[in-house]
Amino acid sequence: MQWLSRFLQKPLQTHLNAGKNLLKFLSGTEKLAICYGRKGLTSDLQPIGYCDSDFAGDRESFRSTYGYVFKFAGGPISWKSKRATTVVLSTLEVETDVFIEGIREVFWIVGLFKELERPISRPIVLYSDS
Repeated sequence: MQWLSRFLQKPLQTHLNAGKNLLKFLSGTEKLAICYGRKGLTSDLQPIGYCDSDFAGDRESFRSTYGYVFKFAGGPISWKSKRATTVVLSTLEVETDVFIEGIREVFWIVGLFKELERPISRPIVLYSDS
């Protein structure tokens, strides 16, 4: 969906066809849901994060896309996917950017759990492929 939104100003027939295919796919997923629970989990529930990015994945602007997801009790609680606003010169630079975004989200999640009076007892693990 994020990819299709880039072509809203001047859509071509291929973009309209892709949008129709997306709507067909989504209509088949209406009975799916995110489930949270303790089944198969340890008694010490802890959020966990994953982050990744691509290097210059957009072939027109050479900008990267990065994203993260944080899970708790078997389901996602926070996520983000965004195209970078600047062009980076190396994979190290874009991986560092996504890791920093993930760390910012860790601080937000810690604050959220404190506000819910469920402080997190251990550090949140943030995985990356780099």
